[in-house]
Amino acid sequence: MKRGDFLIGVGAGLVSAVLFATVIRGSLAGILLFYLTPLPVAIVSLGWNHRAGLLASFVGAIAVGLVFDLQSGLMFALAFSLPIWWLAFLTLLARDGVASEAPGKGSADIHWYPLGSLALWVAGISVVLTLAGALMLGPSYEVYHATVEKLVEGVFNGGLAGEIDGLPGVGANGVPVEDVARFVASVVVPMSAAASTLLTLVIMLVAAKLVALSGRLPRALPRIAREFELPRVTLLGLFASFAIAPFGGWPRFVALALAATIAMLLAMQGLATVHVLVWRIAARPLILGMGYAMIVVAEPWTVGALAVLGLAELVFSLRARSLGGHLSTRGE
Repeated sequence: MKRGDFLIGVGAGLVSAVLFATVIRGSLAGILLFYLTPLPVAIVSLGWNHRAGLLASFVGAIAVGLVFDLQSGLMFALAFSLPIWWLAFLTLLARDGVASEAPGKGSADIHWYPLGSLALWVAGISVVLTLAGALMLGPSYEVYHATVEKLVEGVFNGGLAGEIDGLPGVGANGVPVEDVARFVASVVVPMSAAASTLLTLVIMLVAAKLVALSGRLPRALPRIAREFELPRVTLLGLFASFAIAPFGGWPRFVALALAATIAMLLAMQGLATVHVLVWRIAARPLILGMGYAMIVVAEPWTVGALAVLGLAELVFSLRARSLGGHLSTRGE
């Protein structure tokens, strides 16, 4: 490893460790910075090479372990730095199986790792990490469930008790806090894997754009609307979630997490499909603007509709038909 790559890897690892540590402040800014923990590792892995990114991962983990404890260092490595390093490595993986490290826009005849397959990796990692976090709260599902319920009830019955009772649909005026706690443990926690998937993809996109601005990104920035294609194996994951959902305990937890992440990916593909289907329409900016506004105003319904459209695109290849077949081959 070159001296410059070594130094940039060490620096990125230390910056990532500092971002991880900001959560102890408990402020909104600290929490937001905490969620950006993987960004320096992603930038180094994409802009320099995967060895510098791996070094950054280990340096950050060691720094966190020394400042806090061994468990925090392991959590930093396994939940933040190593997953984003692996995703960055896959991003620069060419079809011949060799990760390119030469700056530039990439040759037109090189088939880079598909965005859809990369998104599936993100979803799989998010599901595994969500399950691992839940297992840390209790090795058995009953212990986990009771722990989450106790935590949620403690928050609601503590400093927020007065505010909760003042809400029209929660507490003394509506749904009991105990039911809210059970809903959080049974549904919200496993479905948080979808939010983790979205956040990771956004961090990867931001890192790629920043590296591209410096001219160090080996591949051209992808045209997401046209190149974000989920492979049809995605349907197997969806069917698997339906198959194990009737079982209670951890199987249902995994089913909800898997279904939520796949629904998120399908919604993203649906949004990409909308971009392609309306690209010839003169009112395209207005249509897209109204669509994004609907995501903000009526998020569950709009995302659900986009997920259905994404599923239709997965089955019928709507974008390829609209573009006359000029779309990358699915699953490559």
